[in-house]
Amino acid sequence: MRVFTTSLVVVILIGMASCGPGNGLNLARVRGVVTLDGEPIKNGTVMFEPDESKGTTGPQAIGTILGDGSFVLSSQSAGDGAVVGFHRVGILGLDEEPSAEQPPPNPEDDPMAFLAAKDAAATKAIRERARGGGKTVAGLDGRPFLVVVPEKVTSSSTSGISVEVSRGSNTFNIDIKQDGTVEID
Repeated sequence: MRVFTTSLVVVILIGMASCGPGNGLNLARVRGVVTLDGEPIKNGTVMFEPDESKGTTGPQAIGTILGDGSFVLSSQSAGDGAVVGFHRVGILGLDEEPSAEQPPPNPEDDPMAFLAAKDAAATKAIRERARGGGKTVAGLDGRPFLVVVPEKVTSSSTSGISVEVSRGSNTFNIDIKQDGTVEID
């Protein structure tokens, strides 16, 4: 009976060891914060593309940038991370709100709201000019969002951003500068 019980336990343990994703990917958790000149980017996407020129292959990992600038990467399921190895990185940082203009309130009905809307529109126009002119992308709902990062960093093929994902848990805090340079810690 003891041999049978021991054999049964071994069979169960072998069965449990073979459970899991079974996809052969060596993934590691990846998180971080994306900032523009030290201020959190509040909307957008971070993309890690395995760098085949350095021997890393597998699926691209993508993370949504949240309101505090944080992101968590996913490859096949939520939060599972990125393939261990070298990656080229692209960051699409977007304005928090869609750029479609709302008509200002009627100045006779609400003069303070009218002035506030004018001030907000002027501030937004200054920001768009400072960022290089107002390029937009459509959100999932079709509304346009202003791209707030230099165009260079929006693609993993042009950004020049490269990182190495190691086994375990990885944190990459990425600060983008207006000139397109990037600091990672």
